[in-house]
Amino acid sequence: MKTPFPEIGTLNDRQIIELCENSELITGDYLPKQVQQACYELRAGTVYYDLTEGHKRITVPDGGNVLIKPRHMVAIITREELKLPLDMLGRILTKGAFFSLGLTPVNTYADPGFSGNLGIVLFNSSINHIKIPIDSSIAKIEFSRLMYPVEGTYSGQHGYKTSIWPIREDLLMTDAEIKQDPRIGDPLHELVIQQGVLFGEIVKRVFKYERRLFILAAILLSINILVIWAVQGTSFQVTAVAVALGIISNMFTAGLTYFATNLRRR
Repeated sequence: MKTPFPEIGTLNDRQIIELCENSELITGDYLPKQVQQACYELRAGTVYYDLTEGHKRITVPDGGNVLIKPRHMVAIITREELKLPLDMLGRILTKGAFFSLGLTPVNTYADPGFSGNLGIVLFNSSINHIKIPIDSSIAKIEFSRLMYPVEGTYSGQHGYKTSIWPIREDLLMTDAEIKQDPRIGDPLHELVIQQGVLFGEIVKRVFKYERRLFILAAILLSINILVIWAVQGTSFQVTAVAVALGIISNMFTAGLTYFATNLRRR
């Protein structure tokens, strides 16, 4: 016996199964066992994008896994394909088990009329490399029926069909814009804000002594050349030329190092 559908509200497990078996809601790679009390658990497909490394499309074979490096953000394309009617929307929530691993979810929803696979975005805030097996559950979707169908159908991008995940590049600030914006401080100041005072102090000390160490190394190398010249028994002219070339070379290296390390660091 079919369950009567509410005029509005969230569907339960039996209603989800009935619609999916009628080729609605989930039309591709539907598995009845993924239906829970009032949601469907979406699975990881074989395609994902590492948004931290060029937004490139990465395809892994069945039995493989999605790799999420520390401090990286990825978009995992679901195994399932959706087809929502105009009076139904889907709310996507990431699984709670991911929180203990340091995976921060980016929750979203599927508009009425949406058709296609979903991209589930996850950020690895931990220092660990995390692997998510293909076909494992990565998010939950609950379906809610609207009081009336929407008038306009969904017409968004399907990034999974391209080689690069679509990114709003116009929202990313250029180096020139960052430099001119008074709300953004110098790199060291911003680093302290992001990573803490202790880390900032360590970086500051490195910047302070880096140039001095290079110059000191150049001076010590010059002294060594002079000592070698003093103790070896070769002719004065050959040794003098060798020493002069060594000193000039080291002075050039020291000057270049001083100039390079004195530039504004980004």
